[in-house]
Amino acid sequence: MEMLPFIHVAPEFNLALDPSAGVISTALGRDVIVLSMDDLNKELDKLEVAVDNLYNSLDPNTIPPESYPGREGIYITQGKITNMIYGFVFGLIVFALILLKFGGV
Repeated sequence: MEMLPFIHVAPEFNLALDPSAGVISTALGRDVIVLSMDDLNKELDKLEVAVDNLYNSLDPNTIPPESYPGREGIYITQGKITNMIYGFVFGLIVFALILLKFGGV
């Protein structure tokens, strides 16, 4: 097996990454610190799932993860309701400005 060179990740702390083992340790010295990357990889996997869910939420035909059955098209419905509320509020503001301009209030 070919020995890969260490990658210096923090030269000021004398830390290097061993790419073949996937651990961070001291490059050279008496005090050896070995850190496992397994916990970091688990957290990255969780983050990747969250990013995929966020990306899939941009498609209105998908359903949210861990949702009840029969919720297809929920993003389309939420978008329509949100736009109706924004339109209603905008209409009220315009109506109030028209009333103020013409002295109705």
